[in-house]
Amino acid sequence: MRHYDKKFIALSLAAGLLFAANAQAEVKRSTLSGGILKVQVSDNRWQPDDFKQGIRIPVSYTASGNFKLDGIDNEAAWAQAEEVTVPLSFGRVNSARIKALYTDQDVYMRVRWADASEDRLHHPWVWDGKSKKYISGPQVEDSLLLSFEAGCEWFPSFLSGYAFDFDAWHWMAGRTDPVARALDLSGSVKDAKLPGNTPYASRNKKDEWNLRFTDRKDGNLHNSWYELDRQYMRWPIMDTVYFGHRLDGTRDATAPSRRLSPPSSQVKYAPQYEPFELQGNAADVHAKGHWENGFWTVELRRKRVTAGGGAWDVQFNRLTQFSIHLFDHTERLDQSSESPRLFLQFLPHAQKYAKKK
Repeated sequence: MRHYDKKFIALSLAAGLLFAANAQAEVKRSTLSGGILKVQVSDNRWQPDDFKQGIRIPVSYTASGNFKLDGIDNEAAWAQAEEVTVPLSFGRVNSARIKALYTDQDVYMRVRWADASEDRLHHPWVWDGKSKKYISGPQVEDSLLLSFEAGCEWFPSFLSGYAFDFDAWHWMAGRTDPVARALDLSGSVKDAKLPGNTPYASRNKKDEWNLRFTDRKDGNLHNSWYELDRQYMRWPIMDTVYFGHRLDGTRDATAPSRRLSPPSSQVKYAPQYEPFELQGNAADVHAKGHWENGFWTVELRRKRVTAGGGAWDVQFNRLTQFSIHLFDHTERLDQSSESPRLFLQFLPHAQKYAKKK
């Protein structure tokens, strides 16, 4: 079921048309169709008053890509990258600290967050003395999921009440970290159930403005958000959304890694799943995590522009919208922590950022 606020939409449309007469705000077009309000804007800082702008993550250039991807950010280039603290909502984790770098070929991201325990086992086999057999334990591996816009409508929250597609990197402490990878995924949030999709109640109770960048021929990697053509949209939310994803390069919903048989001898616990075996586009994202003194640090790397993943991968050739999602003692979206809208802003080579004091 969708929520329609006809009075609001009519007023918003009228407001959008008024902006076209304002010389300081070049509104190219404002339309209302099928209950969806769209306002096209170019080359200015205007945005709707109640639009949630998001947080800028500067991506510093480094000439050397000689990084050891080990979850220990002790390379000199990381010391020069600005660290941004991002607030998180819901879930058990309140904030995360992000740094980002790029070379001519690659993008590097480092995410750090507080976690009192290092959880690397995912539903391990646990010996149950009462039943005298192994049962699936309640433990859940820690994990980090990054969601990127995928060339069409996108929203930072999977449970916003809107339908959209996304590109995702999913690092898991137990099932991907041992092979130094994150799952490279393609996903969608739909308004109807499809095979493999999971239903969730929407978190939004009222409509929100969304943002989509429309690529321009004269755009470049270093443009900021107001230097790109933008489309602000507002459309009715849904009560229930259906979340699903699949490994890049495949058509099937992502299956869990191969399940292992219970141990033949009695032990306290043993792994129930072995690490994923990733091939092709699904293995594009290199990642490694390190837990120490109550903090996880995860480093990730992917080609800035991928050759074979055009249909699935976000291509880092301009300012990019993304969000992060942290799973601590849970594997459910509605119990995870999520960030607001984030922007990867690629800085020119000559521009240097020092740490904020």
